[in-house]
Amino acid sequence: MNVKSFFLALGKKIKRVFKKIRRFFKRYIRLLVRHTKAGDYSVLMYTIFALAAIILVVVLFVNLLKPDKKEPKKENTATHTNAVTETVNPNLELSKEAKAIYEKNKATLILVNKDNPLPEDYSFEQHTLNSGFVIDEQAYIDLYRFTKACNDADFHYNIISAYRDRETQQGIIDRNIQELMDKGLSEEEARAKTYETVQMVGCSEHETGLSLDLSDEDIFTLTEDLETNPTIKWFTDNCYNYGFILRYPKDKVEVTGINYEPWHFRYVGEEAAIFMHEHNLTLEEFHQLLGN
Repeated sequence: MNVKSFFLALGKKIKRVFKKIRRFFKRYIRLLVRHTKAGDYSVLMYTIFALAAIILVVVLFVNLLKPDKKEPKKENTATHTNAVTETVNPNLELSKEAKAIYEKNKATLILVNKDNPLPEDYSFEQHTLNSGFVIDEQAYIDLYRFTKACNDADFHYNIISAYRDRETQQGIIDRNIQELMDKGLSEEEARAKTYETVQMVGCSEHETGLSLDLSDEDIFTLTEDLETNPTIKWFTDNCYNYGFILRYPKDKVEVTGINYEPWHFRYVGEEAAIFMHEHNLTLEEFHQLLGN
């Protein structure tokens, strides 16, 4: 028997088997219909159970044929985790941005406090305001914009203090100490109390020409109550748009080492001021991002 004859014979056998199966199902369906019409549902129930069993067997068979899932290698998982950690490290990104800003504005971002005194030969280009106060020339244009916007918003300000040389700073310290001693404090207690609000000579921001004490036009005494004054609130809410920051915020006393001063504004440049405002940073925290 050749191949052609074999397939012809096989085709005939398949047709016969198919016909037998078709006849079986036809007879079975007729049987099912007769019993159902007669109110006998036993054949229908057997049919349903048989179909359910066939489906279950098929599902189990398919699951047995599925390949087992291999566990991922531990080293790959660790590598992936490290990569994700590096990608989303917020401090690293903030540090890069802070360093880029600092490189362009080193002079206006100088950090001055008790741990970072100014060099004795520190100097800057001075600009004398109409009020007679002196500031750093770098801050003048933005200060003009800042105060003009304040007036345009129908608020009226008063500059209490700006640049102070070392002699003036020492005079303020001596007067504060004496006033506290007159109230009954010892010299040691008066000195410690003074340095809570006044920096030592060489450590005051006022010696940079970049800081100002601002008040309402009718208020000449600087107290924490100024925070509720509409003019000071406007300065606080808008200063960063003009390159200034509130230097000693209420919630950052432990960071700055200086009591809350709602009147003390420091020029750092507009880009740095916006960055520090967006991330709620003091100048100390900005320098921490630099690694200083």
